[in-house]
Amino acid sequence: MVISLGWFSSRAIATDEPADFATITAPLERQDGLFTVYSDADAGKMYLAVSPAQLNQNFLLMATLESGVGEAGLFRGRPVNEFLIQFRPAPNDQLQIVVPNTYLQSPRPESSARERDLRQQSFSDSVITVAKVVSVDPDSQAQLIDLSDLLLKRDLPDLAYALQYSLGSYDLEDDLSQLNQLQVFPENVELGARLAFTGNGKSSDFLFGPPLRNLADRRGFSFEVRYSLSALPYSNGYRPRVADERVGYFPTVFRLPPLAGRTDGFDRYINRWYLKKQNPEAELSSPVEPIVFWLENTVPEEYRDDLRAGVLMWNEAFEQAGFQNAIEVRQMPDNAAWDPSDVRYNVVRWIDTLRPSFVGYGPSRVNPLTGEILDADVMLDANVVSWLQQRFQSSGLDLSPAIATYLDGCGQATQDWAVQWAALQSGGQAGLAALQQQLSSRTDANEPHGDHLCRDYQGEQQTAFAAMAMATLPNLADAQLDTFIHQYLVSLTAHEIGHGLGLRHNFAGSQLLAPEELNDTAVTRSRGLVSSVMDYYPPNLAPAGVEQGDFFPTQLGPYDRWAIEYGYKEGPASVLPSQEQQMLRQILARSEEPGLAYATDEDIFDYIDPEVGAWDLSSDPLQFATWQLDNAQAVWQRLDRLSVNRGEGYGSLRRRVDLVFRYFSMNTATLTNYIGGQRYRRLDPWTSRDVTPLAPIPADKQRQALAVLNEKVFASDAFEFSPQLINQLPPDRWWHWGIAFNGFQLDYPIYERVLDIQSLALSNVMLSGRLARLRDLSLRTDETDVFTIAELFDGLYQGIWTELSAGATPNLTSLRRGLQRHHLNLLTNLVLRRNFDDALNAQSFPEFMAVLTTLGAPDDARVLARYQLQQMGDDIEAVLNRYSGDMAITTQAHLEAVLDRIDRVLEASVFGV
Repeated sequence: MVISLGWFSSRAIATDEPADFATITAPLERQDGLFTVYSDADAGKMYLAVSPAQLNQNFLLMATLESGVGEAGLFRGRPVNEFLIQFRPAPNDQLQIVVPNTYLQSPRPESSARERDLRQQSFSDSVITVAKVVSVDPDSQAQLIDLSDLLLKRDLPDLAYALQYSLGSYDLEDDLSQLNQLQVFPENVELGARLAFTGNGKSSDFLFGPPLRNLADRRGFSFEVRYSLSALPYSNGYRPRVADERVGYFPTVFRLPPLAGRTDGFDRYINRWYLKKQNPEAELSSPVEPIVFWLENTVPEEYRDDLRAGVLMWNEAFEQAGFQNAIEVRQMPDNAAWDPSDVRYNVVRWIDTLRPSFVGYGPSRVNPLTGEILDADVMLDANVVSWLQQRFQSSGLDLSPAIATYLDGCGQATQDWAVQWAALQSGGQAGLAALQQQLSSRTDANEPHGDHLCRDYQGEQQTAFAAMAMATLPNLADAQLDTFIHQYLVSLTAHEIGHGLGLRHNFAGSQLLAPEELNDTAVTRSRGLVSSVMDYYPPNLAPAGVEQGDFFPTQLGPYDRWAIEYGYKEGPASVLPSQEQQMLRQILARSEEPGLAYATDEDIFDYIDPEVGAWDLSSDPLQFATWQLDNAQAVWQRLDRLSVNRGEGYGSLRRRVDLVFRYFSMNTATLTNYIGGQRYRRLDPWTSRDVTPLAPIPADKQRQALAVLNEKVFASDAFEFSPQLINQLPPDRWWHWGIAFNGFQLDYPIYERVLDIQSLALSNVMLSGRLARLRDLSLRTDETDVFTIAELFDGLYQGIWTELSAGATPNLTSLRRGLQRHHLNLLTNLVLRRNFDDALNAQSFPEFMAVLTTLGAPDDARVLARYQLQQMGDDIEAVLNRYSGDMAITTQAHLEAVLDRIDRVLEASVFGV
């Protein structure tokens, strides 16, 4: 009975008549536009009137951070969420707020009623909340709902989920939050809110520490959010354009109704702006409405011309597509009456952060029914300039440079060792499981704009190293720093604007020029430095003895112009849709031309193609990486206490040394990926003829990569540092707000630094998946010259254990012994078939990698590992017999220990232990 009474009581409350409309609205200001809104901004009262004609109609809701806290992803200008909503009538004087399922395309117009019913009954829309109708206009029958209740108490934009890793343990306090801005226009309603959060300051991310370090009081903070509710363009003449995997646009995707004979169940359209020629018959015409980007008034005046040049660079591509002056740049006045988050304005924003996590961000808002881009903004972090001027960038993590190199979260599936090891160190096995869950939940397969955010950790290190090298190397004059910054800002802006135009990353875009052409400005300023600014390319640092050319692209590449032509070129008004499709096919037919190759984020996850990736350059990345290893060594040799700026401590010198280690490790990764590599190209089966999408890297190129690794990474003299330098590297010991406590050991861990780089490179070369590809190379090519697992193992053995065949008394340094132990661990793990549980007991990062590397290795590799251990044992026994007593005790003890372990491993493998 109590339950029954309670149920009837709630029903009685829910069916109360709405309050008198005039009583509620009389003291409020009325604004008419897309919706009629009644408000008292000072009191935070805002009511939205939904007319009968607006029920069951699509509207686009967008949430953007208008202010932030300067860290942990809470940056001003950050888009938080966007989706379609509908207001649908519901019982008990309520309106349902519904997100319609746009992933499913409506049945064909000629579909039967049964087909339409099947679609509606099989797939659900999302009812996310309800709004209480507080009153009804007796004249228009518009239903009045409380926006404060909808946005603050019910969190309609789902900020709690979108910002969960930034907010940590903080919760929204609706009693402390308030709607405080309102602007009503014919096509949109702009609302502003100040949201207050309270909590205990603990992080939801155990690995990276407390998320917020610069709060005045850790118990609370607030920021401004802009909500935009806008109408969708309807019957405006925009025609969706079909996506093709040979040219990289963000897609709008629909699932199609099942039909006989259809093999692909999706329709894919590119995201692009609606550009319409003033003169449709002209080959080159101005658009009816250009794409206008505003430079935010916070951009420093000295950089506005650079940003403007980066935006306008794209007009060259639009001319190839038939549009003149398609893009305009305007300066936001200091006294502008509008806010940058207003959906009517496309803005290049300049933000400041405490702990930078990205360099640029180029999101766009898209009509999910057509793919038409409605709004785009670009965010550039002001710290990019200070990174370059300071010539170094420190890491907030107490990890080695080799490990930190692989913490940029860019999908390096086979190189997550560093993240996993950090997780184990922080939380053991439970910590690893928690981290894996976090990483998986941060990757949304349904999110179409995932690579708008250009926050790559390696990119920061690349540019910081280049700026430092200019002050260090004799062929790079420090006076060129202004040119370096200018070219960097232009190319960075162009890259982010490219995202705003609908383009995805193109990691095949740095292959345009041969290495010897990179510093010839006559070439780079006529043909371009890269084929696409949508790549992640490193600064072009000239090798020793070569005059420095352009550091970054100063113009678009051929792919950029071709991609815009495909996305935006329109035929004359008289052209039929079938004729337009023929025009597009002719454009796509050029995809195999030099300079038009395309590879995006999902193409580089497994690092199968060493010549398509982030942070490589030239048509021969192996040669360019080799030059950069030499540049890194040259910088190391010139660093000393006079390398720091006045006012800095020795901690700055330590960070510079670490930065060079990171740079060295990045370029080493380029070399390792040639081993067992395969070239991959996106091709159309009907036009590619005899060209295949996959082709093994030639054997001589793989041998060249192994030779460079042996010479510059694994050689006994590859890393030589003066004691004077090593003893000048204590860390900073500041401990206050804004920085993490620096718990680094006082003396510099030079042994760990070098071994981490060597062991990471060696583990990468001997990765089980790479060994499997080497096993299969003879099946993938008709060539008789094939690089094999046996050749790899022998080449590594000759390079790492050189002293065994030197014909002289071996003298093994601690670094040499460490590398040899890691090589021994890899071989023994292959023979003994170690499993993941063994990794959990690892005592060091190299030991952890040695186990993970060999999981799932092919049997051929295990057999050859056993064979090589036998050979190694014979060689060590011969050296011990010949030079015993003449060797240093550490060398003799090391070799005897290795021999003893080999004997035990071989015996265990025989008995299957």
